[in-house]
Amino acid sequence: MIRICLFVVSFAVFFVACSSHGSYYYQGSSAYNKNLVSKLYSVQRQWSKTPYKLGGTSPRGADCSGFTQTVFLNNFAVKIPRTTRLQMQSGQTVSRRNLRTGDLLFFRTGRGPSGLHVGIYTRNGKFIHLSTRGGVKEVSLNTRYWGSKYLGARRYLR
Repeated sequence: MIRICLFVVSFAVFFVACSSHGSYYYQGSSAYNKNLVSKLYSVQRQWSKTPYKLGGTSPRGADCSGFTQTVFLNNFAVKIPRTTRLQMQSGQTVSRRNLRTGDLLFFRTGRGPSGLHVGIYTRNGKFIHLSTRGGVKEVSLNTRYWGSKYLGARRYLR
């Protein structure tokens, strides 16, 4: 009887410990995680005056993929590839109808060395990205411009 009780208690402790993922993991069927949304809006404020600098990876100057790579490493301890093309080829493919907060969105803008652009989905059809005009901005994926340039999405956060 004591063994059974110990087993049940051990199992319960294990289950609780394993189910309490970091605050950036999705739980249940919620379309977004409030903590993650809050963190991304904080990132947006921190990077709001960042000038566009090809090859840059810091708030002193960055390009779009440098921005996403640095944000994921510094805020979520997730290493992602450096370039937009490699970011688009890695991670888990996500359909547009299944987007979640933190997913990377990819676009063919025709600008920059690869003609590609990347941003981070926030919620309600919006995403943040480092604009070539400088600064991180939140924009709607559903505008004519961004909607027509959309290529796909990848998930790096679980």
